[in-house]
Amino acid sequence: MTSTTKNKRSGRGLSLFGMIFLLIGLGVIVAGPVQTLYEHFTSADWPQVPAELDTITLKTHSGSDSTTYSVEASYRYQFNGRSYAGTRVGYDIGSDNLDDYHRQVVARLKRARQNDQIRVWVNPDDPSESYLVRELRWRKMLFMGLFGVVFGSVGLFIQILARARTAKQNRQHGILYSAEKSAHWLFFFFAFLMIAMSLPAVLAIPEELAQGNWLILAVLLFPIVAAAISAGAWRSRRNWRFYGPTPLTMDPFPGQVGGDIGGRIELPRHIGPEECAVTLKCFRVRISRGKNSSRHESLVWQEEQAPEIRSEGSGAVACFRFTPPDHLPATDSEGRQQIVWRLVFSGPSRPYPLERTYELPVEQGSQKSTVTLSQSHVQRSHQRASLRSSMAAAEQIDVQATGTGFLVRSPGGRNLVFKTMIFLFGLVFTGVGVGLFWHADAELTMYFMGAVFSLFGVPFTLGGLFMLGRSLEARISGTRVKSTRFWCGISMRRRQGELMRADQLLLIPGGSMTQGNRTKEFFSLAFKDGDQQILLAEGIVGRPVAEALRDNLIRLLRLPEQ
Repeated sequence: MTSTTKNKRSGRGLSLFGMIFLLIGLGVIVAGPVQTLYEHFTSADWPQVPAELDTITLKTHSGSDSTTYSVEASYRYQFNGRSYAGTRVGYDIGSDNLDDYHRQVVARLKRARQNDQIRVWVNPDDPSESYLVRELRWRKMLFMGLFGVVFGSVGLFIQILARARTAKQNRQHGILYSAEKSAHWLFFFFAFLMIAMSLPAVLAIPEELAQGNWLILAVLLFPIVAAAISAGAWRSRRNWRFYGPTPLTMDPFPGQVGGDIGGRIELPRHIGPEECAVTLKCFRVRISRGKNSSRHESLVWQEEQAPEIRSEGSGAVACFRFTPPDHLPATDSEGRQQIVWRLVFSGPSRPYPLERTYELPVEQGSQKSTVTLSQSHVQRSHQRASLRSSMAAAEQIDVQATGTGFLVRSPGGRNLVFKTMIFLFGLVFTGVGVGLFWHADAELTMYFMGAVFSLFGVPFTLGGLFMLGRSLEARISGTRVKSTRFWCGISMRRRQGELMRADQLLLIPGGSMTQGNRTKEFFSLAFKDGDQQILLAEGIVGRPVAEALRDNLIRLLRLPEQ
């Protein structure tokens, strides 16, 4: 089965799924508020006649997680000389527990029966049709209306996604649009859902406060968060309208691992080349199925370059060309283990920040791009990138000349966000584990869960605490290197070896951290002496920076290649 056929079937399945939600939502609205209002207005001119109330009962319906109520009654009346019997209480059908309405109706009708004041509304065209109570339950109508609108909106949104997926397969060959194209509508939709689902509780705040339930104020968090999401969606929408769709034309299409990944991004106006960057990334995605499904992305490879900006009519075009290593995997969107290629284009931050993200189809191949970058642009970009990397390396790692050689210092207190996140993650898991142990009370399941949480939490807590206080110094004298590990200024471990050749130097990946569309890679610089690896520097942010530090040390130490 081809990928296009699979996507078409997936689009049809998604459309059918959305249609189910849409029909449920419309059905609830029609059968609820619409039907109630219709019955109310069509019975407005029905005459009232005296009646005898035989029975009136408050029915209780117990479910697995709640108890609901309804009213059942039977009564008799006469119309145009004929006797009739009725059981219809009002417009309201079914059972619920939204308020105390059913108890109030039963109590009110019992009092009316005692005072011989029972009257019913009778349909003059069909006297067998009657209402014992003719009143609107606004709270229930609002609840059913919101329920129907939410379900219908979800179904409509899924329909739009299905259409977008189908349209994506019919787009012009090689032209891609960024993920930001509809992101603001997605944010608006989430904000709408949060407001709609919390509105009944928000409207109940005055009544709940009158009963002393101050905890009801916690529901205000939903509209507050929804307002923040809406503000972000509005900024995203304003950004989109200012910069436009910025379509990407890939060349070749699909991109080639073993060849080139290139293309042109159309811009509505000319922008300075020094404000732009294009980052190509390859991610390995792991998707877990089941009740608590999750999606985890880990960076496999990334590279950044400055695109060449060329004027074109009233706008401009950003040209780029990457040649990724041929050992990287191709795009794979099937199964739980997937490969995703992503291109991030960033531009000026004023008047609005420009950032676009594209999902790229990439396959194994050797096809080259017809996109050509001028030699002057390539040289200028290479010089700027080398200068930025060298300056960043000097800022992150302190290299000092001494009387006998050089001192390479990796000071503590760097990359605090990354280290603090690890520490807090561990602290939370450890706290949950300790809490489960504390409240286990001889229950084996809680002891087991406490052990699982602690097994994850304690290493992360200790590791994060160690990372927050650690630093490293490497003293180089001739070919002799002494590396010392410190924690909070206390010497903990010393290692030494002989560094004589450039090929002894190694870049060791140390994890990555993603914030938005930005992925930071962390590296350590070490050298291999026999069977041991001795660290020279650590906590270096970015592969180009780590490579610049390595190249600088090779020049300073005058290390031969072999």
